[in-house]
Amino acid sequence: MKGVLSPRWYGFYILAIMLVGFSLVLPDTFPTMDNFRAIAGNQAIGAILAVALVLPLACGAFDLSIASVMTLSGIVAAGMFHSMEAAVPVAILAAIAVGALFGLLNGIGVAVIGIESLIVTLATGSIATGIAQWWTNGAVFTDHIPKSFQDFGQSQWAGIPLPVIYLVVLAAVIWWVLERMPVGRYIYALGDNFEAARLTGLRTRRLTIGSFVAAGALSGVAGVVLAAKSGSGNPTIGASFLLPAFAAVFLGATIFRPGQYNVVGTIVAVFIVAVGLAGLTQLGVAFYIEPVFTGVVLLVAVGLTKVKTWKRFVRRQEAT
Repeated sequence: MKGVLSPRWYGFYILAIMLVGFSLVLPDTFPTMDNFRAIAGNQAIGAILAVALVLPLACGAFDLSIASVMTLSGIVAAGMFHSMEAAVPVAILAAIAVGALFGLLNGIGVAVIGIESLIVTLATGSIATGIAQWWTNGAVFTDHIPKSFQDFGQSQWAGIPLPVIYLVVLAAVIWWVLERMPVGRYIYALGDNFEAARLTGLRTRRLTIGSFVAAGALSGVAGVVLAAKSGSGNPTIGASFLLPAFAAVFLGATIFRPGQYNVVGTIVAVFIVAVGLAGLTQLGVAFYIEPVFTGVVLLVAVGLTKVKTWKRFVRRQEAT
């Protein structure tokens, strides 16, 4: 019973209670495969972005550029069709490469030059937004986007939307790296105590840069999937993804591995927020509740994360 009642499982229980509760209150609309499929499909892109955010946060840095980089990557993919009629694989690779490039710039700014991550990523995010606006001139790219590219974000496999499958695969890879590979332990060590990690011989610059590059590449993937799903390149669509991504990652740090940013907790947190919003929407709650709900979740999640992190620090101090 002690294991079952462990705080690490509370997020799973909350999600289960919400699913059962909304299903009882809304028996005709909520507990249906179409509804669950819609929730999963709509949240997959945001969840990919949240998983990307786990990496820099785990090594002790913030990345405020991920949503802007996602937007620019989507513009790159759609723009290559719109302006150059490029092949689908070329457009996808170019978009992901742009995301990785911005991640590299972030990593160099933080690890090599020594600028605070908040400042660097805020600046690069602004640059990405500016480039997207310049390329599109504020318009939405919709011309010459191939059906095969749109299928990349709109099709299903065995009744499961493809973006959900991409999320599962990418989340599994990042989970494996962080939880089962030495580099994952190094990243967490860097985030726990940068100076101690440096003194033990860890390559802190390489780890920081690598985390940012991986986050940028994943943001690029999210941008590609977003462009494919919407069938367009929209220079303003990404802004609404940043706050939910942070809310999910901070809330996820109270789940599964309390006090530590982790992939499983982040995915569960994404769907806690998504199920809550879907249920409230079906109950007829006003549209402005969504940003309020997300903001409250973020505040609570940050507070709980700080408490969990402090408890872990105290336990380490007592152990030593």
